[in-house]
Amino acid sequence: MDELQPKWLRSTKGVPFTGIGSLEADILAIVWESDRVTVRDVYETLRSRRKIAYTTVMTVMNNLVKKHLLNQDKSNIAYVYTPAIPGHEVAYTILDSVVQRLLAGRPNLAVSHMLGLEPELTPEQMEELRRIAHQRFSV
Repeated sequence: MDELQPKWLRSTKGVPFTGIGSLEADILAIVWESDRVTVRDVYETLRSRRKIAYTTVMTVMNNLVKKHLLNQDKSNIAYVYTPAIPGHEVAYTILDSVVQRLLAGRPNLAVSHMLGLEPELTPEQMEELRRIAHQRFSV
């Protein structure tokens, strides 16, 4: 099954449930928002929020390249990083991973939580939500 998972979701140090850490997620959010960044750009953004070392940001960004989440252009003095995968694809994959691993494959628990509803939707309630969403958002 490990071969079917995206490379970034696979673990090298045990079994993660998302495949990315908190700092990786923060860095990815900055890259997705800006589209093209240098380590310095990301470092300055993060530094305005918390204490962090430039070398830490550089290391994490290089790890994200190895995980195929960022592309790295080495043609300039300062390497330029761009997203390798759109943010929504990563978010959907993480959400699927959480549903499968932590919620025992029960998406109704995730949906009910996100909508602020009862702890668990019945199959009938899930079907009704699907029908309403399909009517509202289908073109």
